[in-house]
Amino acid sequence: MNAGSAPQRTCIACRQTADRDELMRFVHRPDERPAIVPDVSKTLPGRGAWMHPDAKCLEKARTSAPFARAFRTKITASDLPELDTEPRQNG
Repeated sequence: MNAGSAPQRTCIACRQTADRDELMRFVHRPDERPAIVPDVSKTLPGRGAWMHPDAKCLEKARTSAPFARAFRTKITASDLPELDTEPRQNG
């Protein structure tokens, strides 16, 4: 990686790589419900999973498969966070 390039991560839904700043990070916290929580600050401890914040990837992530693959554990529907696939308006 070049000194000036941004860190790259892979989206768990579409499997495309992107700059870390373009993706949302989720962390698996088995002691909480939902067990998968968004990491807005991108600093929570633990294994992270990265995903594009667009409707297509969010819809694909509604199944547990992308999260189970990323966290290397069984994920149930109750573990999944509420994912808002509606476009947001600024202002």
